[in-house]
Amino acid sequence: MRAVIYARFSSQLQKDSSIEDQVRICTERAEREGWQVTGVFSDYAISGAVRDRPGLNALLSHIEAGEADIVLAEAIDRLSRDQEDLASIFKRVAFHGGRIITLSEGPVDELQIGFKGTMASLFRKDLADKIRRGQSGRVAAGRAPGNVVYGYRKVSRLDEKGEPIRGLREIDDEPRPEWGVGHDSDSPAKVVRRIVREYLAGESPLAIARRLNAQGIPSPSGRAWNVSAINGDTVRGNGILCNPIYAGELVYNRTTMVRDPRTRRRVPRANPPEQWQRVPVPELAIIDAESWAAVRERKAEWKDWTFTSQKRPKRLLSGLIQCGSCGGNMAIIGAGKLGCTSARRAGTCSNHRTINADRLERKVVAALEGELLSEERVALAYRTYREDRARLDRESRQIHRRSIARAREIDSQIDRLVSAIANGAGDVPQVVEKLQALRDERTGLQNVMDENDAGRVVMLHPNFARAYQAAVRDITEVLSNETVDGMEGRQAIRALVDRVILTPKADARGMDIDIEGRLAAMLDLSRGNRPRAKQGTVPMVAEEGLEPPTRGL
Repeated sequence: MRAVIYARFSSQLQKDSSIEDQVRICTERAEREGWQVTGVFSDYAISGAVRDRPGLNALLSHIEAGEADIVLAEAIDRLSRDQEDLASIFKRVAFHGGRIITLSEGPVDELQIGFKGTMASLFRKDLADKIRRGQSGRVAAGRAPGNVVYGYRKVSRLDEKGEPIRGLREIDDEPRPEWGVGHDSDSPAKVVRRIVREYLAGESPLAIARRLNAQGIPSPSGRAWNVSAINGDTVRGNGILCNPIYAGELVYNRTTMVRDPRTRRRVPRANPPEQWQRVPVPELAIIDAESWAAVRERKAEWKDWTFTSQKRPKRLLSGLIQCGSCGGNMAIIGAGKLGCTSARRAGTCSNHRTINADRLERKVVAALEGELLSEERVALAYRTYREDRARLDRESRQIHRRSIARAREIDSQIDRLVSAIANGAGDVPQVVEKLQALRDERTGLQNVMDENDAGRVVMLHPNFARAYQAAVRDITEVLSNETVDGMEGRQAIRALVDRVILTPKADARGMDIDIEGRLAAMLDLSRGNRPRAKQGTVPMVAEEGLEPPTRGL
């Protein structure tokens, strides 16, 4: 008989010798029985509730390949602690002519699979309940229930019985000379304070992470910082900006970890706030109450953030202005001034000039009105529209010709198949199946032709110029009535502008303004419609400098 050995331990706190001991006693049993061991498979520190285990998968492949007749393990729960998975393993082994034998239960049959699987599931549930009770008691005593959080360190202390007291923490303000960044961030606690300070100053978690990485400060994992380590998860209460321990409060039972029955992965499920356990620990506060409240307030502003909610920019040209020197974004940097963000934040651009945002917007609106209503622009729109319409008509005629040819070919094939069925020739079921497929294709082809014919319209509206100019004036009238900040006018203008490029003058103070318009939006204007989405750009205007620049970004 050929046997394959499987061993597993579930906790990272157990020793590797647990695997060695399991393999050793199973090997001794195989030798006593005279079985040939054809393979040994194991999984280290993986729960028995996990379905996808490398060692177990390799073992089952070994059995399915016919390399063994017996699966030998210390106990059934080494194979799995889940009833469904245990039954599945038993079925797969039995299907390939194998048996499962354990040192604890002996030969395993269906009854033992059902009974032991139930007992293993109950054991897991009871163990989880005991762990939660122990952690809850630890929190009630003001001690941390889990791993050491960044900014703190473990305190080793014994109770009156000489047993270690678990969950004791203290603030880690010990300097790290190897970081080499000075007093501002030379300890984990100071890094936490710095992150909160920069976040409240308006910095994004991404910008903070990049700055920490550039300075060589390690993250909680010892590797590079990322956004999630700083931003955290509001449901689970982790990360620098979401963990209330930094404000001196332990919060336990925010979530319950449940295992997805399909993937066997543990996923968090939020508990209602009334089930949370809150314990104040003021001695562990790294952040003062006012700063923490400000962090919660800023994060609350992003709670209902969606991509749709971001479609309304704060200003007329927000996100559309680019630096002509480096191609980076230009944004408000204070006192209504626009400046290059690359020059200000990263020092990678030499453009330190600024422009008044309100005046720029007025110039862009005036330029759009003047350019769009100029004879040259009307002629361009007219020519572009005709070319666009001619191209669509050519494509429509090509589709029509190809469809007609294919339809005639399908009609001929259908006639031949009908004749074959009438004469009793060929395999009738196959002929009928082919006939139905051709009829379906013929119906679909007819739909394409009908839609194509319906889309063929006249080449050009006779009142093209009048409709185009009326649409342009309509936009500027909306702007004059509701100001540049009005949403309707703002959306209309933004639909016409692809980007505004500000380039410092080479021989004078000030900037050149280049506006690139959206071709599709201009075509919509020519049809008498409001502008739509972006689809190609055309240069519209290049204006000389606006105003004297200011320095000191």
